[in-house]
Amino acid sequence: MSAPIPPPISLTPPGEREVVEEAKAEEFTRLWKEQLEEQKKKVLAATGKTELDESVVLCDKISLTNKSYTAGAAVHIASFLTATDGTNPSIASKITVADLSDIIASRMEDEGLQVLQTICDAFAHSSLIEVDLSDNAMGSKGIKACRAVLSGQAGSLERLSLCNNGLSGTSMQEVADILTDGGEDDEIVCERLKKIHFFNNMSGDVGCVAFARILSRCTGRLTDVRFSGTRAGSEGSALIASILEGMGDEKVKNIERLDLADNSFGPEGANNLGTALGRCSNLKYLNLRDCLLEDDGTGIVCRAIWSSDSPIEHLDISGNEITRHGAKSVAELIEENETLKVLLLEENELTSLGVKTIAKALEGALDGAKDDVDSDDDSGSPETKSKAIIEELSLATNECGRIGGKAILKAYGSAGENMPCLKKIDLNGNMFPEDIVESLTSAFGDKLQSMDENDDEEDVDEDIDEDADEDEDEREDEGTMDLKGAVDVHELAKSIAGVKIDNLC
Repeated sequence: MSAPIPPPISLTPPGEREVVEEAKAEEFTRLWKEQLEEQKKKVLAATGKTELDESVVLCDKISLTNKSYTAGAAVHIASFLTATDGTNPSIASKITVADLSDIIASRMEDEGLQVLQTICDAFAHSSLIEVDLSDNAMGSKGIKACRAVLSGQAGSLERLSLCNNGLSGTSMQEVADILTDGGEDDEIVCERLKKIHFFNNMSGDVGCVAFARILSRCTGRLTDVRFSGTRAGSEGSALIASILEGMGDEKVKNIERLDLADNSFGPEGANNLGTALGRCSNLKYLNLRDCLLEDDGTGIVCRAIWSSDSPIEHLDISGNEITRHGAKSVAELIEENETLKVLLLEENELTSLGVKTIAKALEGALDGAKDDVDSDDDSGSPETKSKAIIEELSLATNECGRIGGKAILKAYGSAGENMPCLKKIDLNGNMFPEDIVESLTSAFGDKLQSMDENDDEEDVDEDIDEDADEDEDEREDEGTMDLKGAVDVHELAKSIAGVKIDNLC
């Protein structure tokens, strides 16, 4: 019985971050040839043959990241990848994963563009499944230089990352043109995508229009979406939410990761977003940090997660101006949830009363499990498993004082029995008195993150009645929300398919 064929290897240049000139590139390729030759011997030994079949893949991944390549180095590496004298077919033709992130740092524009095009053109005849072009400064010229690993992979590309590229609105429109254009073979990149990441660019509302075009052409294959840190305003953010809503059940139901941090959704955006989230029945990771949700939007999001019955594990709603009123929505979600492991609520305005509400919910997750055992278990066994499986909790910077601190301690239990899975808790930037800080430090030990920014000079809870019934403090009627903004995002969403849009440009 023949031995199993070893899996393909990855090619990675050794060493720390550095400028790679042609001589250094030659060192890399010599090392790679040795690695490939060793892999070839292993494959031949496993198959019992003397020659490799053309179908055998020796290497299926290359990572050139964290180096700055000169034009000469790029030419040498590209020649190595495309050569067919030593390996037929070429190494590049078998590679499916190309990490080309951060490869032109410190290069002047002309040389940087030359490096990008030389390296990308080496994969013109590949069938790449994943491409990462992040951390390369790109404008319109950069996008054109990378066309071979974008439009050239329409029949295979499934995962694409363009993060921290400095993409402008215009550049994003050019990316959208490439990803949504059928080309000569009528194959559209978007229709194959499972993962699409755009982060920390500067594309603004115009970039939102471009990303909306991309999303509108994606399919139910999509599982991982990141569009965050793009300087989007309220109009562009509302458009993204509207497009997600308009994609329907089939296109969003398989999304497992959704990162829309730093988008300014506002009331209308939160409503549309809530509808979309309610359809994401497989969602495990949701980042809505700094999205201006406020209490109303937070309630919409929490209800949507609950209604979708998704296996949510990571929820970040930090920096959304959530008060003690919005904390009730979060608490209700916690009480009904059995999958949440990471809950990040830092930089809100919960105060001690909001923190107390959430702490009670964490207690309630345990109490609910006990109730289930009491009602369903005829054995009378006192053992029960808590539904509170939180591993990481952040309530940092929430104007929380003594009352909130005591509630957190109570929720944790004298020996942590109420949160048995907790690994990390961040409470920094609050206003706990010194004795509460000591109690928290004693209770949580090394699970508690640094408290160096805690302000213990004033009693922030001085005017709060610790025993007050929070449910009696109802919100005043703020009137109906105006769901019509300066731009009708529903009409804009309908026009995405190809009509020229001037409102946001």
